[in-house]
Amino acid sequence: MSRTTPSHPPASAGALRSRTRRRSAAAEQPGGEGGPPAAAPPAVPRPVAAREATRRIRALAEVGTTLEGRDRLRKLALRVKGGCGDAQRMSFCEAAIGECLDEAVDAAGERWSACEAATWAVAWLARSRRAGGSAGRLLERLVSQARAAQPLLERGDTQPAVFVLTLSRLFADVEACRSLEGHAARALTVEIDRLVSSQGTVSVSGSAAMVERVIRWTVARDVAEATGGAAWPEATDRRWRSAATNAIRLLGGGGRLLAGVGRMPEVFSKPLLEAVAACGRRRKRTIDRLRRNRRDDLRRPGDLGRAIHDPSAAVAVIRTGWGREGVRVLLDYRHAVPRLEVAVADRILVDGPWQWEVWCDDRPLEAEGAWAVSCWESDRKASFLEITAPLGGGFQVERQVVVLARDRVVLLADAITSTVAVAGTAVRYRGLVSFAPALDAHPADETREVVVSDTGVRMLAIPLGLGEWRTAGRGGLETADGGLVLTQETVGGGLYAPLWLDCDPERIGLPLTWRQLTIADTRQAVPPSDASGQRVQAGRDQWLVYRSLAAPRNRTLLGCNVSCEFLLGRVKKSGEVARTLEIQ
Repeated sequence: MSRTTPSHPPASAGALRSRTRRRSAAAEQPGGEGGPPAAAPPAVPRPVAAREATRRIRALAEVGTTLEGRDRLRKLALRVKGGCGDAQRMSFCEAAIGECLDEAVDAAGERWSACEAATWAVAWLARSRRAGGSAGRLLERLVSQARAAQPLLERGDTQPAVFVLTLSRLFADVEACRSLEGHAARALTVEIDRLVSSQGTVSVSGSAAMVERVIRWTVARDVAEATGGAAWPEATDRRWRSAATNAIRLLGGGGRLLAGVGRMPEVFSKPLLEAVAACGRRRKRTIDRLRRNRRDDLRRPGDLGRAIHDPSAAVAVIRTGWGREGVRVLLDYRHAVPRLEVAVADRILVDGPWQWEVWCDDRPLEAEGAWAVSCWESDRKASFLEITAPLGGGFQVERQVVVLARDRVVLLADAITSTVAVAGTAVRYRGLVSFAPALDAHPADETREVVVSDTGVRMLAIPLGLGEWRTAGRGGLETADGGLVLTQETVGGGLYAPLWLDCDPERIGLPLTWRQLTIADTRQAVPPSDASGQRVQAGRDQWLVYRSLAAPRNRTLLGCNVSCEFLLGRVKKSGEVARTLEIQ
């Protein structure tokens, strides 16, 4: 295929044979051309051995996106492993590198990984005295690809950064390569400082995108450490460390990345796991628990916290533990419509916008401000997050996410409250919880629960604010628009719409029932617009849910005296309520 000769002076084969990597005086100055101002100058990189080059190329092959691309890189790794003891082996290796670069031009998705693999192979080839003129031409092609990546790096796209950094470090004695390092290092530094909050949250949409971005930075960091020194300043490295620690909270069983309908092979997340494990004993202990992939899902002393809330980034991540059967919730409320993910074991079940609509007397109410955090609580038993947003007409929406660690239950609820509503005001609500692809929902024939499954039963959804039987009216829970649609209505101004997600497959199929409870205040029944209470039972397990929609008062339901705004507890065999979570 045709090739355009770069305008810079070509690299000679003699330069390739050099075992000593030299740096110019200008490149060793802090803040040199294109480099981050605070980064220390890297040390002289060591020569590349066949074992290391083979390992690097094989790792790139394992994460390839196409079968053809993986086969090409595996073939290249075998050529490098076989050595270059004679001219024929040398010729075969050079041909494999050239083929890899030829195909990289056409396969845009694997372009930079193919270039990186070719860089490791050429760097190993440079150690041999048998390297001919074709090796110099291969290096010219790599430099041309790196120069073509400069506009992407300048626009903030760091996909080619690992390749450019690898090329500039492994061939630091070649000026055309050395001058490229600063562009890649600066692009990575700027991206990490821009996307990572002070608490380590990565501001991209979706857990898979968050983890993949951190893995990219981790691979770049590993390459930099292996070829001479840090690629970014110490302050940026601290941000990376926080982002990497938070990213492991988004992994599934075995420490694997969750995507689509399952988990990716461990090779995708292996660089992240190894880097985080090297950051301290507590992190290593947690990584070990993830990798053991046991069913035990409870937190133990010495583990990292299973829940984190970053108000500056408007993101919360809640796990029930570190075992393979755990439940993980991700809420991103930066926008008017928050994004919600719920993963159970190795499956993402809920993935997408958590939509809501509210009408007052048939008049739609729109949000008039951003979401604000009203409460965040987390301990070994439960985690609770509530965010609020003002609506028109004196109303506001209060959105709750509650996770019960031991019970593996997620409660999603919207409360519509008002300080100006009058008797007779009709409030209607519609909420949509989006499903992940490849899921099926099976509503019951006569009752309102919905079973969610793919290859097996995964989750049970219950609309606690509605009657158990479909004939009860006042709303419904249906499957439409790619998710669960909950509709509910009330009169009086206040409305509580809770959706109970039971994520323990062993309970699904057991006898099930739920009831709306009568709430008493000074021996008078409280209307549903002022307070809401439900009892739900699955098998022998029973729970009580209470939510005040007006000013909290001393009230009674199911023989339990409450004076708080929210209560969730277990009902014992004796009928007493063990208060798992109580919010004043």
